[in-house]
Amino acid sequence: MQVNIERMPHGLFRRLSTDWRLLSVFAATFLFAVAVSALSLVPEPYWIGFAVFGAFWGTVLILVMFLYCYRRALNLVNPLRQIGLVFRKTRGELHTWVQRAKRAAPLLSGGDDANPRRDDPRAPHHDLARTAFFQANPGWCNGAMQGVRYAISLARRYAEQGDHEVSAAAMDAIIAINHAYVEAKGRTFFAYELLVDNPLITDGFINDTLEHLRQNARIGIARGDEQQIEQTLRAMSQLVRTYLVIDYARPHASKTHAHIAAGYLSGEVKRILPHNMPDVLMEGVRLMGRCADMLLEAEGPKGITTLTQEISVISCAGVAREDYRPVTSAGVEQLARLSFDLLRTRLHEVPVAAHEIRRNMELIAKLLMTLPDTPFMNLHSTCLAPYYSATSMQALSVRLSELFNAIGDAPAGDANARRIIDNIEEWADGMYKTEKELLLQAVAKRSHFTFDVIHWIKNLTAMLLAVSNAPACDKHTQRELRRHANWLIAVLSFVPDDEETVKFVENFQMTETLFESGRDARSHGCAEIADTVRKLLVSWMFKAGRYDTDILERSVYGLAMLALLDDEPGAVARLKQEITAHLGAGELSDKDLRDRAAREIRGRAATLFSAGYAPSTIECHMAELDPQNLQPLLEEIADLISPETRGQADETGFPLITPPG
Repeated sequence: MQVNIERMPHGLFRRLSTDWRLLSVFAATFLFAVAVSALSLVPEPYWIGFAVFGAFWGTVLILVMFLYCYRRALNLVNPLRQIGLVFRKTRGELHTWVQRAKRAAPLLSGGDDANPRRDDPRAPHHDLARTAFFQANPGWCNGAMQGVRYAISLARRYAEQGDHEVSAAAMDAIIAINHAYVEAKGRTFFAYELLVDNPLITDGFINDTLEHLRQNARIGIARGDEQQIEQTLRAMSQLVRTYLVIDYARPHASKTHAHIAAGYLSGEVKRILPHNMPDVLMEGVRLMGRCADMLLEAEGPKGITTLTQEISVISCAGVAREDYRPVTSAGVEQLARLSFDLLRTRLHEVPVAAHEIRRNMELIAKLLMTLPDTPFMNLHSTCLAPYYSATSMQALSVRLSELFNAIGDAPAGDANARRIIDNIEEWADGMYKTEKELLLQAVAKRSHFTFDVIHWIKNLTAMLLAVSNAPACDKHTQRELRRHANWLIAVLSFVPDDEETVKFVENFQMTETLFESGRDARSHGCAEIADTVRKLLVSWMFKAGRYDTDILERSVYGLAMLALLDDEPGAVARLKQEITAHLGAGELSDKDLRDRAAREIRGRAATLFSAGYAPSTIECHMAELDPQNLQPLLEEIADLISPETRGQADETGFPLITPPG
C-alpha cells in the first residue's frame, strides 16, 4: 500500500485522503469503540446481559468496519481502480458541461434558425451556440486535461517499475477520455481549409494529449523501454481512430485532427531509427499502415499520401542497417496492402494515391538494389516480396488474383464490381513507367529481383485482360484496361541486347514468359495484345537467339504455336514473312548458329508426342497441338533459318518428349 501511495499523483492522493466512505466508516468505528467502552459503566445488574450482548456485537461490527476500511483503502490505492476513478470523474465533468451548454443554447443561438443557408447540404452546420458557450467558458475542459495528466503520470511511473499492464490500462483511459471529449464537443470542431486562417481549428485539449504522449515516447526511448514505446505508439494510432469520428459539420471536410495525430505517430517512429530497435520500428510501421487504412476509409485516397511517404522513408532504413531489413519488408507489406485497398475504395482520386505508392516502391527498390544481391539469400526479392513476389501466398499479386476472379464472377449489373473495375483502370494507368525503371535497374544490377519483376508484369497483364472481359466492365473501361495491359507487357522489350544481359534475363524464363503472355491474351480474346506479344517474341528471338541456340529454338517453338492458335487467317504466313524480313536484315549473321539451330528444330519436329517430359514450358505445351500441323510449320521455319541444311535433322543428344512412365 505504501508503494502504491508513493506512485500516486498528488491529485489522486487528495482523492484518497478525502474519501467520504472511508472517513465515515472510520468515524463510525471510533463511535462504536467508545460505545463498547461505555457499556462497562452500567451500574445495574439487570442491564448486564444487555451490556454483554451489545459489547459482543459492537466488537464484531468494529472488526467488520476495520476490514471494510482496509479493503476500501486497497481499492483506492489500486492503480487500475485509480485509473477507473479518473475516467469516471472526467466523463462526469464533461457530461455536466454538456448539460450546461444545452441549457444555455437558447440564449446563445442568435437566431440561427433564420439562416437561409441552414438547408444547404454544402454549407457548414456547426453547433454555434455550443461553440459560443465553450468560448465563453475556456476552462470547461480543464478536468479532462487533468484526467489525461493523471493517466499519463500513472503510465510513466508504472512503466518505470516494469508494470506494463497498468501502463497499458492508463493508455486505454487516455483514449476513453479523448472519446468522451469528442462526444462532448460535438459539432464544434473546425477543419483546416486552404487559404482560410481559422483560430478555432486549434484544439488545446487534443494538442495537450498528443504532447503528453510524445513526451512519454521520448522517455521510453531514453530508457530503452520497448514496451513503453510500443504502448505509446498504439495509443497514438487509437487516437487517430478516435479523431476520425469527429463531426466537422460539413461534407468532405479534411480530418484535420486525425492527420495531426498521425503526424505525431510517424514523427515518433522516425525518432526510433537511431536507437537500434527493429521490433519497435516494425510495430510502428504496421501502426502507420493501419492509420493509413483508416484515413483511406474515412477520407479517401487523398488522405494517405503523407503516411505512404513516411512509411517509405522508414522502410529505406534497411538499406543502411542490416538489422533493419525486416523493417523494410514490413514497410513494403503496408504499401502493398494500401495499394490493394485503393481498389476497393468508394471515393475518387485513386490515380494520385496509386502513383504515390508506386513512386515510393520505386524509391525503396532502387535504394535496396544498391546493395549486392546474393545467389542464395536473394536480398532484393526477399525484402520486396510482399509487393512483387510471384510465389508468396501473401503477396499482392495473389490478393489481386482473388479480387479479379471475384469481379469476373459478378453479374453485369453489379454496382460494386463496376466501381472496383473503374478503380483498377485508374490504378493501372501509368504503371508501365515504374515497372520499366525497376526492370532496367534489376537487370543492370544483375539482381534476382529480375525474376519477380518479369513475372509481376506477366501476371498483372493477364489479370488486366481478364478484368476487361468481366460482365460488369463497359466498353470504354475495357479499351482502357487493354491499353494499360499493352503498355505494361511492352516493358519487356526494353531489355538490353548485349550477350551477358540476354543470358542473364533468359535464366528467369523470358522466352516462356512472352509465350505464356501471348497465350493468355489469345485466350481472353485480345487480338491486339496477342499481336503485340507475338512481335515482342519475334524481336526477342533475333535479339537473344544470336547468342544462344536454345533461346532461338524455344522462340521458334513458341511463335509456331502462337501462329497455329491464332484464329485469324494468314497468321502462319505473316509469321514466316516476319522471320524472312529479319533474316534478310542480317540479324542472325552467325551461319554456324543458324545451321545448328535449324537441325535441332527439325529434330524436335520429328519427335513430337502427345505427352511426356520436356526441358521447357514451351515444349510442354507442344503436346497440346496437332503434330500434323506443328511439324511441317517447324520444318518450314527451320528451312527459312538455314536453307543450306534443308532435310538435315539433329537427333543425337536431343531430349525427346517421351510419354510418362
